[in-house]
Amino acid sequence: MNRIYIIVLSAMASMPMMGQEVDSLQVKQKDLGGALEQKKDSTTNKEAGHRNMLLNASSTDQPRQINVGLPSSLSTTIFEDGLPVSYNFWPDMPYYSWFGGTSFGRVAPLSLTEGALQYGAVGYILDSHHKKSTEEFKGTASYQLNNFGRQSFDATLTGSLGNGWGYMFSSNQIWDPGTYKLQAAYLTKRVQSYKALFDKRFAQGQGYASLLYQYSHYMSVGSAYAPFIYKGDGSVKKYNGFKFGTDAYYGNEASWFPYLDVMTGEHKTKKWTDGGTTKNHQITFRLNYTFDNDTDLDITSKAKFGDVSMAMSAVSGIVNNVPGQYFYADGSAFTGDKIQNRFFMYVPGFERDWITSAVWKGKLQEDRHNWRIGANLWYNRAGVQQMNTIMAHEVKADPAQLYTKRADGTLAMANIFNPGSGEYYDGHETKFALFVSDDWNITQKLWMSLGLRLESLGYGGTAALTKDGKNNDRIPNWWIGARSDGGITSFSNNFFNPSATYNIRYTLAKGFGLLGEYVYVKRRPDLQDYAGSALPTLDPVNINMGRLGIFYNNPWIQLVSQVSTISQTNYKSRATFYHTLTQNVGGKFAGEEVSVTQPITYDVQTIGWTTDFVLSYENFSLHGLLTLQNPQYKKLSIYATFPDGVTDGADVSNKVVTAMSKVLIELDPSYSFGKWRAGLNFRYFSKQYINKTNTLYFNGHWESFANLNYMLNKNIFFTLNVVNFLNQTGATGSIGAADLVTDTSKYKDYLMSGSYLRPFEVSLSTTINF
Repeated sequence: MNRIYIIVLSAMASMPMMGQEVDSLQVKQKDLGGALEQKKDSTTNKEAGHRNMLLNASSTDQPRQINVGLPSSLSTTIFEDGLPVSYNFWPDMPYYSWFGGTSFGRVAPLSLTEGALQYGAVGYILDSHHKKSTEEFKGTASYQLNNFGRQSFDATLTGSLGNGWGYMFSSNQIWDPGTYKLQAAYLTKRVQSYKALFDKRFAQGQGYASLLYQYSHYMSVGSAYAPFIYKGDGSVKKYNGFKFGTDAYYGNEASWFPYLDVMTGEHKTKKWTDGGTTKNHQITFRLNYTFDNDTDLDITSKAKFGDVSMAMSAVSGIVNNVPGQYFYADGSAFTGDKIQNRFFMYVPGFERDWITSAVWKGKLQEDRHNWRIGANLWYNRAGVQQMNTIMAHEVKADPAQLYTKRADGTLAMANIFNPGSGEYYDGHETKFALFVSDDWNITQKLWMSLGLRLESLGYGGTAALTKDGKNNDRIPNWWIGARSDGGITSFSNNFFNPSATYNIRYTLAKGFGLLGEYVYVKRRPDLQDYAGSALPTLDPVNINMGRLGIFYNNPWIQLVSQVSTISQTNYKSRATFYHTLTQNVGGKFAGEEVSVTQPITYDVQTIGWTTDFVLSYENFSLHGLLTLQNPQYKKLSIYATFPDGVTDGADVSNKVVTAMSKVLIELDPSYSFGKWRAGLNFRYFSKQYINKTNTLYFNGHWESFANLNYMLNKNIFFTLNVVNFLNQTGATGSIGAADLVTDTSKYKDYLMSGSYLRPFEVSLSTTINF
């Protein structure tokens, strides 16, 4: 998706490269010298173990993103009862309406193969399934409180209505003031989720039918940023004692924000919490039926009605104060040295979906073949308006909002609107796909799996391009009718997107063998790619992933070691170039800094090696993972010409992709004793580059989690969780003006701002089963 901003969500908590779904438990054998154990439901064999996607060092309530060797997207893809929670991650992101909790009976990641077949993408998918009704009344309630005042309450009830009918009711509530105390908003997050399910079980265990209604109300206005001094050697130090994660860094008076409506050109204001509230209604019908020939049919159909409103605030650079330019709310002049510019984004949008998937599966030749035929019929209506505002505040803890003066002498919170941005699209998209797969036990030693997905993608709508369909540059204070050659134009396209998967496993000796995998996916631009000012590149996005390795199993160790490669063509993004003018031009003066933003397209390729293992001895278990990888830009030359005629840029092909580590480590020991279970989780991320020329970087860091469970009895247990018990204070971020620099001398002891790891946090939860 073409976007001018960068949002880091949970990528900093990413995991193993390229998805190690053929992990220790997946190759665990019933007979170590014979055929692999097959579960009754062959598709559950497609799940990846040991990924623990819910451990996220960047967010309490979002699953983390698992690193597959490609740059991360804005959100993890989440499936619910066989269908995606959101048709696209934009504008109605999955975590706006999915919160995990006691209403789910099973939550696990899907393998890369399953993601390609079921979704037409390469990446781990978090797959979740709701609980069904029960013959007897049952309930689960959980309450959690942390040291910053965050509270969550989650309860689920199930029972019978007689004659095979039953119910499930559930609610999830979250009140989160954040780890920092903002004056502009009491709660940084408020979540309300309500679910009601009714189902009917068929006689003789031939399946069930269910109807589920969900309503969610999600409000989020967090601002997890901090100022710090980048020392130039990959490390940072505090700026004036500012404490990462616990000091607030957002303008005190900014409980509301001004914006310029991209549709009408009117200046408006919005309350921050109202601007950050999204509501979703969902109705899901599911039918599972087992025929007399033991084949199984599963149909899931969902209608979703989402009204989205995002109010996101990101830091956009610390600059020197110009005397007499900024003022406090009382009109007195701001005389400090530095100001923090804020890029405030307000995005109202909507999502209307009717998506249906069906899977028919069975077995042949005495279970030697596990076959599957599936279909997706997905229809999506979506639209977005995006408004952006530049505001400013002091560079210190709990800062005051800064104002500028209008021509009439009154104060204004902002006077720069939609600078170089502003978005609009309104359209519809249809996907029809057929997919087939066969898991084939050829011999006791040889197993293969083949899969194919054929997808037809069609879409159309309107976007804010010029009337001839060409680019519509976003100048400051832009709105759709601001230019005589601008306005709303139509677009439409149809594409064919195939995907293919192949897996092989061969047992050489007792507990030891070879395995391999290949995944190919072709994708095309979709609705959200038309949101910006430029027509999207229609060239196909080709993703190829292959790996080859060994597995070894015995009663005390399960191990997989693989060499992998993954590549993707035609990544689309925008690059912003900064330049100091050499002469007066266009009303600007020599020595003044200007910027040019333009779309870029490039490829990415990663080659790596991963070893994943689980050691087990009596009550002790240790999961470990080591990934060595080299993610690189390919075919990326970035040049721009500035108003004074100077052309600048760089060829960054073969440079390491920014914000990605070459070394990833996971260590997860756990031990059970009596009614207690203790566990630790360590994640290591090596050096990550800040800019595309790889001249600036952040040093490696550890992320740490700990948990202690106590089972009072079969119905009550307690869990103590600790986040970042090593108290790491790593910072993340970027220096936009330095993206293409080779001379880094000016960036030593450089004052900047960015995001950071969650601070040390302790939470206690109580769960009661009744």
